[in-house]
Amino acid sequence: MSERVRQLRRNREKSVFLRISAVLLLSGIAWAWLTSRPLLGRLSAERRWENFQSFVSELGPSPVRKSGDWSEAAPWAWDLLTDEGFVALVTTLGIATSAIILSATFVLPLLPLASRQLSRPSPFGLWAGKMGFVAEGFRKTVGPVVRFGFVLARAVPEYILAFLLISLLGLQVWPLVLALAIHNLGILGRLWGEVVENAEAAPAVQALASGQSRYGVFLSRLLPANFNRFLIYFFYRWETCVKDATVLGMLGLLTLGKLIALSKGFFWDQMFFYILLGASVILLGDLFSTFLRRRLR
Repeated sequence: MSERVRQLRRNREKSVFLRISAVLLLSGIAWAWLTSRPLLGRLSAERRWENFQSFVSELGPSPVRKSGDWSEAAPWAWDLLTDEGFVALVTTLGIATSAIILSATFVLPLLPLASRQLSRPSPFGLWAGKMGFVAEGFRKTVGPVVRFGFVLARAVPEYILAFLLISLLGLQVWPLVLALAIHNLGILGRLWGEVVENAEAAPAVQALASGQSRYGVFLSRLLPANFNRFLIYFFYRWETCVKDATVLGMLGLLTLGKLIALSKGFFWDQMFFYILLGASVILLGDLFSTFLRRRLR
């Protein structure tokens, strides 16, 4: 088997363009870092190297750097967690979870209206009965209008939305929640809409032919058949919301982002701890998502 693998590697297609591009990219990075006339800054190569060494040396917990005893790392981490870290972590998770749940709650009822197949006057090509002028006009325009709304919602960055909402509502949790919810409404609308568009049409056509309404078809056929894919995108966006909520905390609210910003440049070990804390939460969320989808499958 190993010989077969080696043979496949020898016979695989080799892209000269990609190899040359990789060499040029790595060479450019090395040159920009080592040259005494850097492209993106005024620091000399020696000063950048000193900064890098200082940064790496200060990543370890401060008690361990002083004593060399790693048994002091756990009490140090516990103090950071109980001081402000746990509150910031809970706030970050609360903002992210509330935002994605709000987004999903508003997106789901809009999906039948956004579907190109389900919202048009003849859903999936089936005659839906005689329509009045107003009803037919609604069916022709509702899909493009909802899809444009999704585009508009995701076009404005969540950081700008949060800044504007904080100016209106003050520095509290809800501006961040609403900013993330609005932005992810557009993204989930696009992702879940693609799932509905690419779903198998036969069950939906049979349900429509038997007299079910459009929403009935969506709830009884399209949603259950594609629920696992909906969950994949839901948890994917939740993970992104956790990272975005961390960044939005730099606007002043006590989240992991604020603690990271306060630690930067002074307490690299604390900054690294808060980064790892946020990453561990995302890892646990990914494991929970995988477990839930396997059980549902």
